[in-house]
Amino acid sequence: MATPSDGTNAQAVLRAITYRLSSTPPRQLPQVAAQLAGQIWACKDLISSPLGSTKQGNEGSIIVNRFRTYLSTLLQDRTIEGRWAAVVLVKATIEAGGVEALSKSNAWVRSLLGMLKKPDPSTTRILAIITLTRVFILTWDYTNLIREITTPALPAFIGTCLSNAENQRCSGGELQAILEAFATLIPKHPTMFRTHESQVRSTLLRILSITSSTVGSEKYYTAEHRRSAQRLLVLLHNCAPKQGAPDKWNETLRATVTAAHTTCDRIFRSVIEDWQSTSGVQPSLAINALLQGEVEVDNDDAAGMTGWKGVYAGSERLVALLDLLSSQMETVTAGAVTIRIGLVLDLLTRLYSLRTPSAKLATVKPNQQISKDEREALFAILPGIHVAALELTRIILHRFGNSVASITQPLLAQITWLFQAEASYSGVRTSTYGALANILKLQGPTLGRGDVSDVESIVKACCQDLLPTAQVVSAAHGVVNGSSSQDGVLGQQASKTTSANVPATLRLAAEALLPICFSQIAPTYLPGRLRTLMERTAVLTQHKDALFASVLNLASNGSRSKTQPSLLPLLAMQYSQSAEVEALLRPRMPVIRTGRSGSGESEADEEEYEDERSAIVNGYEDTADGAHDDEEVTNGLPDPHQNISGTADHEDLYSASPKRHVRAVDPEVTHDKRKVMDNDDDSAHTAKRVRAALTPDALLPDAVGSGFEPDHSTAQSGIPDSLATARVTSQQRGLAPASISTEGAFAGYNAGDMVDIGSEGSDFEMPPLTMEQDTEDEDEEDEQDEDGGG
Repeated sequence: MATPSDGTNAQAVLRAITYRLSSTPPRQLPQVAAQLAGQIWACKDLISSPLGSTKQGNEGSIIVNRFRTYLSTLLQDRTIEGRWAAVVLVKATIEAGGVEALSKSNAWVRSLLGMLKKPDPSTTRILAIITLTRVFILTWDYTNLIREITTPALPAFIGTCLSNAENQRCSGGELQAILEAFATLIPKHPTMFRTHESQVRSTLLRILSITSSTVGSEKYYTAEHRRSAQRLLVLLHNCAPKQGAPDKWNETLRATVTAAHTTCDRIFRSVIEDWQSTSGVQPSLAINALLQGEVEVDNDDAAGMTGWKGVYAGSERLVALLDLLSSQMETVTAGAVTIRIGLVLDLLTRLYSLRTPSAKLATVKPNQQISKDEREALFAILPGIHVAALELTRIILHRFGNSVASITQPLLAQITWLFQAEASYSGVRTSTYGALANILKLQGPTLGRGDVSDVESIVKACCQDLLPTAQVVSAAHGVVNGSSSQDGVLGQQASKTTSANVPATLRLAAEALLPICFSQIAPTYLPGRLRTLMERTAVLTQHKDALFASVLNLASNGSRSKTQPSLLPLLAMQYSQSAEVEALLRPRMPVIRTGRSGSGESEADEEEYEDERSAIVNGYEDTADGAHDDEEVTNGLPDPHQNISGTADHEDLYSASPKRHVRAVDPEVTHDKRKVMDNDDDSAHTAKRVRAALTPDALLPDAVGSGFEPDHSTAQSGIPDSLATARVTSQQRGLAPASISTEGAFAGYNAGDMVDIGSEGSDFEMPPLTMEQDTEDEDEEDEQDEDGGG
């Protein structure tokens, strides 16, 4: 919420802007226009406030009206500098003022349209085009403003821009601004462009037809012009009437593919192609036709482009058609369209089937009717055509994703086959890396061993493009040679520098491909030498993503007994401050909530847990709280199937004494030492036997009648008596709580729940309760003597 002080400050700023505009000479306004445009945003609340919400004589309304009036006057200024500054300030005012300033911009829009017809410099017209386009965009959310501003002004804007584009005074920047403005406005206003569609299409086709090899052309268009023209030509399908946009889009696609095949028929005539169409494409030339003279096309092709003459002009036309197909694939459409992807794949197969012959593979069959010079010119332009085809392949894979997963296998075979012949061209390597990266993202883990062996040459070239070049300089003679770095031991100095011959686009493509090879190719199929080269490249180039991918996807190890090497130490050393490295080295699992309702319950549970733990550590349990119920006592009983070592480990879980090693007890000795628990004479139940914990002699040193013996290993090792005594004492303290806990458990055990071990089918054994000597035989003899005496 704006405070009164903010409103006063905004009024002061707007008053200062108005004063500076009125006091500065018009020829000096371009120097201060940028600063004034930035200051307008400081008073946007004042400009965007409706005048109806203020009083008639409010000072803020007076200042705003004065500023707008001066801008309207400045748009009609006689000087070029004044009009240029006015356009800059009008755009800033409309953007800062919002809907309030936009609703009152009708007069400014008419002035800007009139400025496009004046012979002003191209920079002024470019600013006017940008400002008007921005005004039309801002009206999209308001139907009343579209009706009041856009509908009357847009047809005049389109006609004026087309006239300026065909004029000789139109500069490259102005043409680029016109193309981008049309591409922005056509999807939202197709009906207004419908009347100018033919004129717009002819202008675009002229831009795409004229290349550097075109004879008699007075204009030259840059690559940026062609890309904008291709995108705008694809968007013209929105102007089709009665929801015919999808049909128009497919018609443009078929026409472009047909024109590309027609161009291929001409420029590939010097060789005999080993290709047959699978989509029903018929050749434009007769098979047995007599070929003579220079290759050319006199009339317009199926796409509407003008004719061309010469192999080089034909190659540029084919590249332009492939780029148009790429733009058609990646440009967003307003509605759903049906794409016949088979037409495009058939064209790509034809282009990939012809490659530059090499010394090892000479598979090209020459056509004897055509001269050798034309055939050599064809081989010179083939890499450029293949670059455009690879870019089209990459866009298709990126655009359609898993929908075209079935075509990745034949495309991979064609790309690897092409790379073997034209790997020396940097453009081919750049496009191949991008296409292979998209293929690996889609079908990398499913590639077989044979496919990985085919890709091996591409991965090696990728590593070589990233590795720094080594120049060995002789210290004595200063001779630079290509020897290895091992020669440095013999008095030579090796200096490694990054190769300056590697283009930036090639290096970026190789850097993007390397981590994908680590993560998407199965490690079991990667040869050991190739894996070593990839890891070496990642280390020497300090490629963070590749190092991460190598650490997360370890190489396959045939021998499981050997430890698999990893680049994790190097990664941690080079990127120790990285959050990803921290998460990889020290993963922190999130806290798992158990569904407790509030913090009070968790705090109470923690306090109860601490009390129980302290009681166990101190060697006793508090029994003053009352007897335990049957369930707790049952849970406290030792497991009859638990072994001695498991019991000992459980007892030492919270013990404060050091962990001890218990000697194994002979099961036969334990079996002989049994004790029958005496029940009351008046009890109606039969005598039962219960099984207690298996307690060897060493576990109960304080039992009555047990002769505790010190550890023989301690006595024999030469340890002083004081240390041995301290060790025995700590063991006794650690064992005392376990014996007390066992007795408490049996004291609360119900006699009715005891297990009858007197039966023949019982598997239970009765461990000794104490370490006293077994006197069962003596008691029986005494009873017999008493009976005999009685």
